[in-house]
Amino acid sequence: MYYLMRLPCAAMCALVVMSVWPASASAATPQQVNEAIDKAVKYLWSVQGANGAWEAGQGGGAHETSQVGGQTAMVTYALLAAGESPQDQRMKAAIQYLQTVPMRGTYASGMRAQIWNYLPRTPDVRAGIMADAELLLKTNLNQPGGRNEGLYRYTAANGDYDHSCSNYGVLGLWAISQVPFEIPTVIWQTIDKAWREHQNPDGGWSYQFQSSSGPGQGKSTMTMTSAGVATLFITQDYLYAMQGINCTGNVVDPHIERGIKWMSENFNRFREGQWVYYSLYNIERVGVASGHKYFGTVDWYKHGADFLVRGQGANGSWGGNVRNTAWAIMFLVRGRAPVMLNKLEYYVHFAGDKERPATWNERPRDAANITRWTSAQIERLLNWQIVNLKVDIEELHDAPILYIAGKEALNLKKEDEDKLKLYVEQGGMIVGNADCSSRPFAESFKKLGTKLFGMEFRELPADHPIYTAQQYPARNWRNKPIILGLSNGCRELMILYPTADPGRFWQTQTFAGPNGEPLAQSMANIFLYSVSKQNLRYKGDIHVVRKDTKKSAARTVSVARLQYAGNWDPEPGGWRRLSAIMHNDHSTDLKVETVRLGDGKLSGNYKLAHLTGTTKITLSPAAREEIRKFVEGGGTVLFEAAGGSADFALAAEAELREIFGRETPLGILPLSHPLYSAANKITAVEYRPAAKRLLGNLRTPRLRGSGFKGRTAIFLSGEDLSVGLVGNGV
Repeated sequence: MYYLMRLPCAAMCALVVMSVWPASASAATPQQVNEAIDKAVKYLWSVQGANGAWEAGQGGGAHETSQVGGQTAMVTYALLAAGESPQDQRMKAAIQYLQTVPMRGTYASGMRAQIWNYLPRTPDVRAGIMADAELLLKTNLNQPGGRNEGLYRYTAANGDYDHSCSNYGVLGLWAISQVPFEIPTVIWQTIDKAWREHQNPDGGWSYQFQSSSGPGQGKSTMTMTSAGVATLFITQDYLYAMQGINCTGNVVDPHIERGIKWMSENFNRFREGQWVYYSLYNIERVGVASGHKYFGTVDWYKHGADFLVRGQGANGSWGGNVRNTAWAIMFLVRGRAPVMLNKLEYYVHFAGDKERPATWNERPRDAANITRWTSAQIERLLNWQIVNLKVDIEELHDAPILYIAGKEALNLKKEDEDKLKLYVEQGGMIVGNADCSSRPFAESFKKLGTKLFGMEFRELPADHPIYTAQQYPARNWRNKPIILGLSNGCRELMILYPTADPGRFWQTQTFAGPNGEPLAQSMANIFLYSVSKQNLRYKGDIHVVRKDTKKSAARTVSVARLQYAGNWDPEPGGWRRLSAIMHNDHSTDLKVETVRLGDGKLSGNYKLAHLTGTTKITLSPAAREEIRKFVEGGGTVLFEAAGGSADFALAAEAELREIFGRETPLGILPLSHPLYSAANKITAVEYRPAAKRLLGNLRTPRLRGSGFKGRTAIFLSGEDLSVGLVGNGV
């Protein structure tokens, strides 16, 4: 199968006059966020010192002397995270400074440790890694058994602690561990113990626990509470990975839950005091680590991005200094990352029982870990989220994949099933994992797919694009897992791991070995398949279009969807999306109706008739005659190979010649054809990778057409338009 990336909406809509892309649903649009990041990056470069550094006098605070290099490390990390090249001469100067400056401060070393993962492992980089590891390990153990064991202060010489320094110490250790550099388990244990013991009764954390050092030092704050929760997510990965692997029920960490509850109830307190941007940075860390899209009812990223876009200074900075600007960049860059998958929090119903939580979270870090691993493999920052079915359907489309795990049968409410169906029809894919190879879950997942889409699951064939056309060829796997798929003939709608239980391996970060490797790589392949390798959207940049009821249409165009004995409607969501675009952007309402061929109802009331399919078709004489009369009466007909089906395309061409004469020309339409300028002018198109393998680097459309009484009334597309109309192509 092969098909177009960017032509479908333009081509289909040109037949009824339309445009393609919807506006973003975010308060601050992805474009505004991009512009804010670009301005901030330019600001940071503009204030770089001659020695490559950003240091004292630019917002460094009261401990600049002990934290020499820290501000430069923070800015360098922010710039690298924003996509600035390590090969940029300005960046080389900053890195050179960081490799030579003597560091002794926790903040400084903790931030410098973040940059090493962006750099090749040269001897100087390895030396920097070892220096940061040595300092952070030594400082963490400066008083074994004391009240500050597992915590940090500004330098190793200090005998006290605070949770802010400790936050950066832990962050640095985590970064070093990703190099990878093995951090002794006892270190994580002391850190975990200290932060749990220092949680306040209200669920938050303070600058110092029950402090007598000054007013308010023991009061919970957003800055320190978000730091505490983020820290426990780090230690959870290193100390508690084995929880839940034997499917004993949903895993809940009460300390994390209490911390998130405090954040939810006090979200707007991030605006308090002088550490607004520090708070936002920590909020982003918790949001990304936890998968929570909301804290309470607040969409943390949307709220924070809007706050930052509105509050950015004319010079591109926030607060007029580099420290706040670096924190803001890190919030925006990491918070907006494409979402690989949404993990579904759902409820089940059994006869005689009330609705109750399903066993959806027995492996609480499965989605987080496979996302982080995939992100590292494709060298593109990715996030994950937890969602439920009570939110608007648009909320599910932050990610191309909805991940459902569990061990119980999927007994869902009808409205929940309907929302899952709509999610898939709007372009999403559902991936299921039967925890502990649960047969009840697997069987119910398959039954649900058949119920929703009228098709059966089958084992993915050996030549499936998931196995052959992605980053990890299945031929290299030692133990190939059983993967089932349910397809509409164009794309996989649902995928199931019925017995391999990849969640167990992802939970424990087992990404190597005869089982771990194929389970990680197959999921990465599924993700790349779902986004056609390159169609990654930033968070908030969704493809779903909702009809604007405040706008009025100036005209109505009737369209017939031609029904026959075959797969005539593989992508029902496409025309719904097109109808919304036409209404919103072109003041045109589409009246899309199903017309069964052979019933004699394809009348002149319809301006366009669309016939699509995924397999070879043979029309009856009555159906052919009906189509011929429709065109003779002034109608336009489009035959389209959904999913780029070669069998359908060949059969469709034969049918058109049978209907309109064997000598009917069906030539490729030139770019000068009115079709390509009826709405938006089309001069080039982009084909998806599958098409490029067959067509090369072709940039022009290949729609074919034939004239009838002085007008082009017959169109044939051998490439897919239906999946493209949905807007989230595979």
